[in-house]
Amino acid sequence: MYLSSERLALANEVVKKTFEDACVAWQTFPQWVTGDPAQTEVRLDNTATPGFVPIQSASTPFEVTLAEVIAPTPDSLLSNVIANTVLLAAKVDAAVVPALRQPPPATARPTQSVGAATAPDLLDALIDARAKVETAGYRAPTCLITNTVGVKKLSQFLNGVSVLSQLLDVANCNSLQRVDVLEDPATDALGYMIGRRQRLGHQAAAEAFPGEEPVDIAVSVPPSLEVIGDTPNNTIKLAVRVRFATRVKDVQGLVVFVP
Repeated sequence: MYLSSERLALANEVVKKTFEDACVAWQTFPQWVTGDPAQTEVRLDNTATPGFVPIQSASTPFEVTLAEVIAPTPDSLLSNVIANTVLLAAKVDAAVVPALRQPPPATARPTQSVGAATAPDLLDALIDARAKVETAGYRAPTCLITNTVGVKKLSQFLNGVSVLSQLLDVANCNSLQRVDVLEDPATDALGYMIGRRQRLGHQAAAEAFPGEEPVDIAVSVPPSLEVIGDTPNNTIKLAVRVRFATRVKDVQGLVVFVP
């Protein structure tokens, strides 16, 4: 055993905390633990298209020296753990956010054009998107997910004043998130409005009950540290890993913003 039980517990606590702080998907969508680390599929719970969704794995392997593992203080080990947990969070975001668009069928997702993305265009688009999720029964404050350009457009100045707070107010939005995966110019999604039934604070989805929301994440293996073993270079191979599935249970509870 390379790590003492105390140091392994500390490392796992750091993984959990860092992942929750770095992963937009974990901050935005409620999670539920399946209780089966070996599970391969979970039910979709989509009343329109019942079915199953596969559990997928994400991991970030890295190597540490024995000196780092058994050092009097865990600082060096935890620095490696934190850096690789941030990379893992980015991998999960890159898997979860595109799943909001497709599959299954992308055409079933309500869409909303933002036009030229001027302040009046954004105002109209956000109100129309809000109306769509509210009609579907999601009347609690919403969450907006977009890219860097989207944040800039939402924060533009009109007559010397930023329109951000006004736009978020009309969208009934209390959470604005930016993700790197939407930076790809090949994507046709500029952002998403996520409707909610529960009143959730910014980045507080982990505290929510998943059954009431249009999207949630089934977790087979929570974010944690895995000890793999020795390498030919006399280092110790570790990995931070997670197993999960993204469940889009009600496509009417989200709106895709398009050009």
